[in-house]
Amino acid sequence: MMVVASGITSEEVRSLAGQAMAPRTVRGPGLMKCLVLSGNRGLRNRLDAVTELSGWSVCDAPEDASDLQAVVDGDYQLVIADISRPLGDRVNDTVEVAEEFASRPGTLLVVCGSEDNVDEELWARQMGAWVYLPGVTGGDALVSMFADARRLVERSGDFQFA
Repeated sequence: MMVVASGITSEEVRSLAGQAMAPRTVRGPGLMKCLVLSGNRGLRNRLDAVTELSGWSVCDAPEDASDLQAVVDGDYQLVIADISRPLGDRVNDTVEVAEEFASRPGTLLVVCGSEDNVDEELWARQMGAWVYLPGVTGGDALVSMFADARRLVERSGDFQFA
């Protein structure tokens, strides 16, 4: 399977809105922000709980594809994109947002894909995803992953506590 991104872009969002969007937010001291893009409410709730257990300050999780517009220009240290259960009907919208965040320095991208889909994993790795999760795991493994992500962000020099 070849994944083609032909979904929403920052430029398209601006043109659809008919006005300039607010600039990306600047990280506040000590603020660790995570974004979860998934059409699975249970996964969004579970990851929200895991981020809190792992010391993250904020976990944004849009509820539908129309909310993607609001997060495109956000500033997140960790982004989890679930392409096996995307927001809305179009996987391409989630793919496009994932690619946008993968290109940003200081952002770690985790891609959740199908268990037996090698093409999704190849796409995620070629794009520069930090972690590819074939099927969503739970419990201690996710807590450890979020804790590792926090340590990486803190050591990167792109994030500093007050």
